[in-house]
Amino acid sequence: MSTNGATSRFAISNPWRDRILRGEVCSVMSCKFFVSNEVAMMVKMAGIDGMFIDMEHSVLTIRDVSQLILACNYVGVSPIVRIPSKSHWQLSRILDAGAAAVVIPHCETVQHVKDIVRDAKYAPLGIRGCANNQPILNFQSVPTLVQNDLLNRETMVIPMIETPGAVELADDFFAINGVDGILVGSNDLCTDLGIPGQYDNPIYIQSVEKIIAAGVKAGKPIGIGGIGGRLDLLERFFQLGATWSLSGGDGSILQAGMNKIGQAYAEMDGRVKASRTNGKMTK
Repeated sequence: MSTNGATSRFAISNPWRDRILRGEVCSVMSCKFFVSNEVAMMVKMAGIDGMFIDMEHSVLTIRDVSQLILACNYVGVSPIVRIPSKSHWQLSRILDAGAAAVVIPHCETVQHVKDIVRDAKYAPLGIRGCANNQPILNFQSVPTLVQNDLLNRETMVIPMIETPGAVELADDFFAINGVDGILVGSNDLCTDLGIPGQYDNPIYIQSVEKIIAAGVKAGKPIGIGGIGGRLDLLERFFQLGATWSLSGGDGSILQAGMNKIGQAYAEMDGRVKASRTNGKMTK
Protein backbone atom coordinates (compact mmCIF):
# COMPACT_ATOMS: atom_id res chain seq x y z
CA MET A 1 0.00 0.00 0.00
CA SER A 2 1.45 3.38 -1.00
CA THR A 3 1.49 6.17 1.57
CA ASN A 4 3.15 8.83 -0.60
CA GLY A 5 0.01 10.94 -1.04
CA ALA A 6 -0.84 10.92 2.65
CA THR A 7 2.79 11.45 3.71
CA SER A 8 3.03 14.62 1.62
CA ARG A 9 0.47 16.31 3.92
CA PHE A 10 2.88 16.01 6.87
CA ALA A 11 6.45 17.23 7.20
CA ILE A 12 9.41 17.01 9.56
CA SER A 13 11.66 20.02 10.09
CA ASN A 14 15.22 18.69 9.95
CA PRO A 15 17.44 21.38 8.36
CA TRP A 16 20.68 19.65 9.31
CA ARG A 17 19.60 16.45 7.54
CA ASP A 18 18.49 18.42 4.48
CA ARG A 19 21.88 20.10 4.21
CA ILE A 20 24.10 17.08 4.71
CA LEU A 21 22.06 15.02 2.24
CA ARG A 22 22.70 17.78 -0.32
CA GLY A 23 26.42 17.41 0.38
CA GLU A 24 26.73 20.78 2.11
CA VAL A 25 29.17 21.30 4.97
CA CYS A 26 27.25 21.69 8.22
CA SER A 27 28.28 22.74 11.72
CA VAL A 28 26.81 21.18 14.85
CA MET A 29 27.12 22.50 18.40
CA SER A 30 27.59 19.97 21.20
CA CYS A 31 25.56 20.48 24.36
CA LYS A 32 26.16 18.73 27.67
CA PHE A 33 25.99 21.53 30.26
CA PHE A 34 23.31 23.94 29.06
CA VAL A 35 19.80 22.85 29.95
CA SER A 36 18.00 26.14 29.35
CA ASN A 37 15.79 26.22 26.25
CA GLU A 38 17.19 29.62 25.28
CA VAL A 39 20.32 27.90 23.96
CA ALA A 40 18.32 26.51 21.03
CA MET A 41 17.49 30.03 19.82
CA MET A 42 21.13 31.09 20.35
CA VAL A 43 22.25 28.19 18.14
CA LYS A 44 19.68 29.18 15.51
CA MET A 45 20.75 32.83 15.52
CA ALA A 46 24.40 31.76 15.17
CA GLY A 47 23.56 30.03 11.88
CA ILE A 48 24.16 26.52 13.22
CA ASP A 49 21.72 23.91 11.94
CA GLY A 50 22.15 21.11 14.49
CA MET A 51 22.50 20.66 18.24
CA PHE A 52 24.31 17.53 19.41
CA ILE A 53 22.78 16.74 22.79
CA ASP A 54 25.27 14.46 24.52
CA MET A 55 23.88 11.97 27.02
CA GLU A 56 26.98 9.77 26.92
CA HIS A 57 29.39 12.27 28.48
CA SER A 58 27.04 14.28 30.68
CA VAL A 59 24.56 14.00 33.53
CA LEU A 60 21.65 15.32 31.46
CA THR A 61 18.42 13.57 32.37
CA ILE A 62 15.91 12.41 29.81
CA ARG A 63 13.65 15.24 30.99
CA ASP A 64 16.42 17.79 30.32
CA VAL A 65 16.95 16.29 26.90
CA SER A 66 13.27 16.14 26.01
CA GLN A 67 12.87 19.87 26.70
CA LEU A 68 15.95 20.76 24.63
CA ILE A 69 14.59 18.61 21.80
CA LEU A 70 11.28 20.49 21.89
CA ALA A 71 13.04 23.86 21.87
CA CYS A 72 15.23 22.81 18.93
CA ASN A 73 12.30 21.55 16.88
CA TYR A 74 10.29 24.73 17.43
CA VAL A 75 13.09 27.14 16.47
CA GLY A 76 14.27 25.12 13.46
CA VAL A 77 17.44 23.47 14.76
CA SER A 78 17.83 19.72 14.34
CA PRO A 79 18.16 17.90 17.70
CA ILE A 80 20.76 15.12 17.38
CA VAL A 81 20.99 13.01 20.54
CA ARG A 82 23.85 10.72 21.50
CA ILE A 83 22.47 8.12 23.87
CA PRO A 84 24.60 6.50 26.60
CA SER A 85 23.98 2.89 25.60
CA LYS A 86 22.59 0.61 22.90
CA SER A 87 19.56 -0.34 25.01
CA HIS A 88 16.33 -0.49 23.04
CA TRP A 89 14.55 1.68 25.63
CA GLN A 90 17.19 4.39 25.26
CA LEU A 91 16.67 4.44 21.50
CA SER A 92 12.88 4.40 21.56
CA ARG A 93 12.44 6.98 24.34
CA ILE A 94 14.78 9.49 22.71
CA LEU A 95 13.10 9.07 19.33
CA ASP A 96 9.66 9.35 20.96
CA ALA A 97 10.90 12.57 22.60
CA GLY A 98 11.33 14.05 19.12
CA ALA A 99 14.98 13.59 18.19
CA ALA A 100 15.74 14.19 14.52
CA ALA A 101 18.65 11.76 14.80
CA VAL A 102 19.94 9.33 17.37
CA VAL A 103 23.69 8.60 17.62
CA ILE A 104 24.80 5.32 19.17
CA PRO A 105 28.35 5.07 20.59
CA HIS A 106 30.75 2.13 20.57
CA CYS A 107 29.34 0.08 17.71
CA GLU A 108 31.75 -2.82 17.33
CA THR A 109 30.08 -5.46 15.17
CA VAL A 110 27.64 -5.82 12.30
CA GLN A 111 25.21 -7.48 14.69
CA HIS A 112 25.40 -4.47 17.03
CA VAL A 113 24.33 -2.23 14.19
CA LYS A 114 21.59 -4.57 12.97
CA ASP A 115 20.19 -4.70 16.51
CA ILE A 116 20.20 -0.90 16.69
CA VAL A 117 18.27 -0.59 13.43
CA ARG A 118 15.81 -3.23 14.62
CA ASP A 119 15.10 -1.27 17.82
CA ALA A 120 15.07 2.21 16.28
CA LYS A 121 12.99 1.67 13.14
CA TYR A 122 9.36 0.72 12.68
CA ALA A 123 8.30 -2.37 10.72
CA PRO A 124 9.25 -3.56 8.19
CA LEU A 125 12.79 -2.34 9.03
CA GLY A 126 12.51 -2.94 12.76
CA ILE A 127 10.31 -3.51 15.78
CA ARG A 128 10.04 -0.03 17.36
CA GLY A 129 6.77 0.30 19.25
CA CYS A 130 4.20 2.68 17.77
CA ALA A 131 3.08 5.87 19.53
CA ASN A 132 1.06 8.76 18.14
CA ASN A 133 1.10 12.53 18.82
CA GLN A 134 4.86 12.67 18.42
CA PRO A 135 6.78 15.90 19.19
CA ILE A 136 8.76 15.77 15.95
CA LEU A 137 5.43 15.92 14.10
CA ASN A 138 4.27 18.87 16.25
CA PHE A 139 1.91 16.57 18.14
CA GLN A 140 -0.30 16.13 15.10
CA SER A 141 -2.49 13.06 14.90
CA VAL A 142 -0.98 11.18 11.97
CA PRO A 143 -2.24 7.81 10.71
CA THR A 144 0.10 5.13 12.05
CA LEU A 145 1.08 3.74 8.65
CA VAL A 146 1.87 7.22 7.36
CA GLN A 147 3.74 8.22 10.52
CA ASN A 148 5.87 5.08 10.63
CA ASP A 149 6.86 5.37 6.98
CA LEU A 150 7.71 9.06 7.37
CA LEU A 151 9.78 8.62 10.53
CA ASN A 152 11.62 5.59 9.17
CA ARG A 153 12.79 7.74 6.26
CA GLU A 154 13.37 11.13 7.84
CA THR A 155 14.67 10.50 11.36
CA MET A 156 18.23 9.24 11.32
CA VAL A 157 19.97 6.32 12.99
CA ILE A 158 23.71 6.97 13.18
CA PRO A 159 26.13 4.42 14.67
CA MET A 160 29.56 5.60 15.77
CA ILE A 161 32.87 4.12 14.62
CA GLU A 162 35.42 4.49 17.40
CA THR A 163 37.75 1.48 17.17
CA PRO A 164 40.14 0.02 14.56
CA GLY A 165 37.98 -3.10 14.27
CA ALA A 166 34.90 -1.02 13.46
CA VAL A 167 36.88 0.92 10.82
CA GLU A 168 37.40 -2.36 8.98
CA LEU A 169 33.63 -2.93 9.05
CA ALA A 170 32.69 0.50 7.67
CA ASP A 171 31.47 -0.86 4.33
CA ASP A 172 29.34 -3.45 6.14
CA PHE A 173 27.85 -0.85 8.51
CA PHE A 174 26.89 1.50 5.67
CA ALA A 175 25.35 -1.38 3.70
CA ILE A 176 22.76 -2.12 6.42
CA ASN A 177 19.31 -0.89 5.44
CA GLY A 178 18.23 1.58 8.12
CA VAL A 179 21.69 2.99 8.83
CA ASP A 180 21.40 6.64 7.82
CA GLY A 181 25.02 7.71 8.32
CA ILE A 182 28.11 7.26 10.50
CA LEU A 183 29.83 9.48 13.06
CA VAL A 184 33.58 9.02 13.61
CA GLY A 185 34.64 9.21 17.27
CA SER A 186 38.14 10.61 16.80
CA ASN A 187 39.35 10.60 20.40
CA ASP A 188 38.36 7.04 21.21
CA LEU A 189 39.63 5.91 17.81
CA CYS A 190 43.03 7.54 18.35
CA THR A 191 43.24 6.09 21.85
CA ASP A 192 42.48 2.58 20.61
CA LEU A 193 45.03 3.04 17.84
CA GLY A 194 47.63 3.80 20.53
CA ILE A 195 48.03 7.42 19.41
CA PRO A 196 45.79 9.44 21.79
CA GLY A 197 45.40 13.04 20.64
CA GLN A 198 47.67 12.56 17.60
CA TYR A 199 45.28 13.77 14.92
CA ASP A 200 48.08 14.38 12.42
CA ASN A 201 49.21 10.78 12.66
CA PRO A 202 48.80 9.04 9.27
CA ILE A 203 47.22 6.02 10.98
CA TYR A 204 44.31 8.15 12.23
CA ILE A 205 43.97 10.09 8.99
CA GLN A 206 43.95 6.91 6.89
CA SER A 207 41.31 5.38 9.16
CA VAL A 208 39.01 8.37 8.74
CA GLU A 209 39.61 8.45 4.99
CA LYS A 210 38.65 4.77 4.80
CA ILE A 211 35.35 5.47 6.57
CA ILE A 212 34.64 8.46 4.33
CA ALA A 213 35.31 6.40 1.20
CA ALA A 214 32.85 3.75 2.42
CA GLY A 215 30.21 6.41 3.10
CA VAL A 216 30.64 8.07 -0.26
CA LYS A 217 30.32 4.70 -1.99
CA ALA A 218 27.13 3.98 -0.04
CA GLY A 219 25.74 7.47 -0.62
CA LYS A 220 25.31 8.09 3.12
CA PRO A 221 26.59 11.06 5.16
CA ILE A 222 29.65 10.99 7.41
CA GLY A 223 30.28 13.15 10.47
CA ILE A 224 33.57 13.76 12.26
CA GLY A 225 33.65 14.10 16.04
CA GLY A 226 36.36 15.17 18.44
CA ILE A 227 38.40 17.56 16.29
CA GLY A 228 36.22 20.67 16.14
CA GLY A 229 39.25 22.90 16.60
CA ARG A 230 41.18 21.37 13.70
CA LEU A 231 39.55 23.18 10.80
CA ASP A 232 42.46 22.20 8.55
CA LEU A 233 41.79 18.48 9.01
CA LEU A 234 38.04 18.97 8.84
CA GLU A 235 38.31 20.78 5.52
CA ARG A 236 40.44 17.94 4.19
CA PHE A 237 37.82 15.40 5.27
CA PHE A 238 34.99 17.55 3.87
CA GLN A 239 36.77 17.70 0.52
CA LEU A 240 36.78 13.90 0.51
CA GLY A 241 33.05 13.68 1.17
CA ALA A 242 32.30 14.12 4.90
CA THR A 243 29.64 16.75 5.52
CA TRP A 244 29.35 17.56 9.22
CA SER A 245 31.32 17.75 12.43
CA LEU A 246 30.93 18.31 16.13
CA SER A 247 32.13 21.86 15.73
CA GLY A 248 32.22 23.25 19.27
CA GLY A 249 30.94 22.43 22.74
CA ASP A 250 28.89 24.58 25.10
CA GLY A 251 31.44 24.23 27.89
CA SER A 252 34.47 25.04 25.74
CA ILE A 253 32.69 27.99 24.11
CA LEU A 254 31.78 29.43 27.51
CA GLN A 255 35.25 28.73 28.91
CA ALA A 256 36.93 30.45 25.96
CA GLY A 257 34.79 33.55 26.52
CA MET A 258 35.53 33.59 30.24
CA ASN A 259 39.26 33.09 29.61
CA LYS A 260 39.26 36.06 27.25
CA ILE A 261 37.62 38.28 29.88
CA GLY A 262 39.95 37.04 32.60
CA GLN A 263 43.03 37.65 30.45
CA ALA A 264 41.87 41.12 29.41
CA TYR A 265 41.32 42.17 33.03
CA ALA A 266 44.63 40.67 34.16
CA GLU A 267 46.43 42.66 31.46
CA MET A 268 44.49 45.80 32.40
CA ASP A 269 45.37 45.28 36.07
CA GLY A 270 49.05 45.17 35.12
CA ARG A 271 48.78 48.42 33.15
CA VAL A 272 46.84 50.14 35.94
CA LYS A 273 49.39 49.10 38.57
CA ALA A 274 52.24 50.32 36.38
CA SER A 275 50.45 53.62 35.78
CA ARG A 276 49.77 54.13 39.48
CA THR A 277 53.39 53.35 40.35
CA ASN A 278 54.68 55.76 37.70
CA GLY A 279 52.29 58.44 38.97
CA LYS A 280 53.60 58.16 42.52
CA MET A 281 57.18 58.33 41.28
CA THR A 282 56.61 61.60 39.47
CA LYS A 283 55.05 63.37 42.46
